[in-house]
Amino acid sequence: MDKVSLGRKIKEARLIKGLTQAQLAEIVSLHEKHISRIESGKYMPTLDNIIKIFETLDIEFKMSNLDIKSPVENNVVKTELLKFINNSSENELEFYLMLLKQAQKGLAKYKSTIVSHL
Repeated sequence: MDKVSLGRKIKEARLIKGLTQAQLAEIVSLHEKHISRIESGKYMPTLDNIIKIFETLDIEFKMSNLDIKSPVENNVVKTELLKFINNSSENELEFYLMLLKQAQKGLAKYKSTIVSHL
């Protein structure tokens, strides 16, 4: 999706929600002029800001529809994880997050054990 199409989609969803640019900007912690530039297709927001805006406006988020150049594109593991996340239910995501937190704790213990043996 190019920045003009993205801007149109955001503007349409904002109007359906009955929000002004100023209200949307306040909710997503951006300046009103920034929202205006995004909606007019003059600016492509960061991925983080796209996610905030889409969540606020209840726009379905699919990475495959966005034409964003990001470091994630060069990282196969991160790309696969994002695809996995986008195709998971809320309950599944909560479960996966719990597993990842446990794995992170285990990894930290493992690293500290290795360091102490050096």
